Amino acid sequence: MKNALLALLVSLVSLELFSFVAARANLLLFNDYPEIYRPRFSGNSWRTQKDPWGSWHKLDATDRHQSSCFDVRYASNAIGARDTAFEHSKPDGQMRYVLIGDSFAEGYGVDFKDAAQTQLEKLVGIDIYNFGSDGYFGPVQYYLIYKDLAKQFEHDGVILFFLPANDFTDNDYTFWKGFHPSWYRPYYKKTNNGGYDIFYPEQAMPNDQYEDKVEGNTIKRFMLRNLMRYTFTADTVRTIKYLLARSPLEKLGYSGYFDATAEQQEAALYFVEKLVREATPRRVMILVIPNREDMNRIRSGKSYKDQYWFNKLSSMATNTDIEVIDMADHMPDDYASLFLPCDNHWNALGNRAAAKLIAAKFHSSISHRDTHPVGAAR
Repeated sequence: MKNALLALLVSLVSLELFSFVAARANLLLFNDYPEIYRPRFSGNSWRTQKDPWGSWHKLDATDRHQSSCFDVRYASNAIGARDTAFEHSKPDGQMRYVLIGDSFAEGYGVDFKDAAQTQLEKLVGIDIYNFGSDGYFGPVQYYLIYKDLAKQFEHDGVILFFLPANDFTDNDYTFWKGFHPSWYRPYYKKTNNGGYDIFYPEQAMPNDQYEDKVEGNTIKRFMLRNLMRYTFTADTVRTIKYLLARSPLEKLGYSGYFDATAEQQEAALYFVEKLVREATPRRVMILVIPNREDMNRIRSGKSYKDQYWFNKLSSMATNTDIEVIDMADHMPDDYASLFLPCDNHWNALGNRAAAKLIAAKFHSSISHRDTHPVGAAR
């Protein structure tokens, strides 16, 4: 018995030591200090899951988000957008676009002044209303938030951030049903006519809060809660739990540019097209965003240009009102410099690069397009 207890103690101490070293070297997916040493500012307390599009923000709320490589504050306006105050009508002669997307559009991990939206406003001299949201926000949500909220505000065009890294999986229920099944968020299901409908899981209930919930019995919740409070081992446990819930492709280094299934690609582009039709006759600019794993494969010589999603977006771009910008074609040699060192989101430099790319495309066509604002809110 003594030997068994000693072996258990040595194992626990070794696991804690490993977790400490790995977390401080940013080798895990979660690299946080135990709460007893440093309060955990997750950036989730201002978030909700009660709207038809799932994740959003509380109205006129503030929050702090701290990680090993950033410490930022978020603030929402009167409708829950991470932006300054919105007006339904726009001033005469002032052009306005709306930005739709996930955490990259929201400005995850960077100050508001460094977000792509804020930098783009300065570069092109127009108003951009930001409807981006973190929280596994995908094409179904892009369509819903545009149709149900953003479209209420008079605008001349739409900028859509499309992220293959998770936009193909975000609304796939077969992918998500074993991971936070009670979260209130929309998914797609294929219909008999080849289209896709939207549905919400039966156990999902609208919620004013977005915090991760520890599932299981009281003893399990107590143990996990104290792991997070007192140990670095919690980072290892959270990382393992996350990886076990992911698809086999992601465990091996998932790349959305290459690895999405045929149905995931078809469904995602189905809802992108629905958004574009909803935006007619306004101009739509779609920025396709690669992450580091995508760029690793691309720079190794692999081509994604036979993928369904790429060819579908390319065919959409033949419409003069739609412009598709593949950021992978414009990434610098040192593309890792555009991302946070402890996270897979852009840093201020990455947000700046995206803003400059959109601004260049915007200015190149402004002389023959959008001279006069079009399309009032419907």
